[in-house]
Amino acid sequence: MVLDFPLLEKTLCERLCAKVAVHKRDDGTLMLDTPFTFPDGDQYPIYLTETRTGGVVLSDQGHTLMHISYEHDVDAFLEGTRAALLEQVVREAGMRERAGVFSVEVAPEQLAEAVFQFGQALTKVYDLTFLSRAHVASTFYEDLKATLFSMIDAEHIEADHAPPDIPDGNSYRVDYRLWGRRERPVFLYGVPNRDKARLTTIMLLHFLLHKLSFESVIVFEDQQEIPRHDLARLTDVADTAVASLAAQDDLQRKLGLAA
Repeated sequence: MVLDFPLLEKTLCERLCAKVAVHKRDDGTLMLDTPFTFPDGDQYPIYLTETRTGGVVLSDQGHTLMHISYEHDVDAFLEGTRAALLEQVVREAGMRERAGVFSVEVAPEQLAEAVFQFGQALTKVYDLTFLSRAHVASTFYEDLKATLFSMIDAEHIEADHAPPDIPDGNSYRVDYRLWGRRERPVFLYGVPNRDKARLTTIMLLHFLLHKLSFESVIVFEDQQEIPRHDLARLTDVADTAVASLAAQDDLQRKLGLAA
């Protein structure tokens, strides 16, 4: 079979043109109809405006982050690892981000390519939300930090605590030392994987061996992901545990913060 390249090109152009159209809304705003959609099926809102210099600005008018906010904390999304990756997406796409609005300015003759590049960039922005579902340790620790500081006053939290009352305390650091509501300080560890579960078990055993006064709270990224034997050893020496960061009511209760 020999491909008819002119016919193939004609068919592609016709189909692609049928997928992209410009609509003028009642308020005079120009909006693009494109094949780009969010996972729930909603179409990307992409708006067109003309600049004073004759250029064209493509903008999402803030809808991408608004869509993300339906299921995610946007403030957390704009911090830490996700923020760095978001900045990279914006830079590589030649976009601007101001007050949650993504936009790009192009010459009219570059509009066709720009529409698809802008749509791809918005897809990459939305795809950053999947980091929180992929058990990425770096974002887990950032999410844990944000959660704790939203629940507890900063003056009652010490990160990376080195217990002074045990031998070689610098080698047995605690993720977070919390105090203020109980007689004994709370040593809280975030545990995203098997390795951290094993390390935390060793640390807690060392503290208990030297009769350190504390209460321990373990926060798992996903308790079900920890191998059974490692989980059993850790829960044997820990005072209490929270199955995941999503169980925030449980975490507040076990930290003594529930009303």
